[in-house]
Amino acid sequence: MSDDKQAIQSADLIALANAQLPEHEDFIEGIKVESVATQHGVITFKGESFLDENGLPTARSMTAFNLYKWLCHHFSNKYTLID
Repeated sequence: MSDDKQAIQSADLIALANAQLPEHEDFIEGIKVESVATQHGVITFKGESFLDENGLPTARSMTAFNLYKWLCHHFSNKYTLID
């Protein structure tokens, strides 16, 4: 892992993440990153969780979680949020 991370605005990273999602083999229609934050040096992504009308996880919820986790791994060693 390189120490040379590029500084990036949240809005720009959200756009990059949303552009990257369709390239993943587990991509599901309707998923998109809505927010991004840094927690303990790791960039985290949040968005649609595909919960049911009672707020409980559905079969698509785990796929969404795994896609957001994949984005964390993909971008955390490349970027640092600056806003």
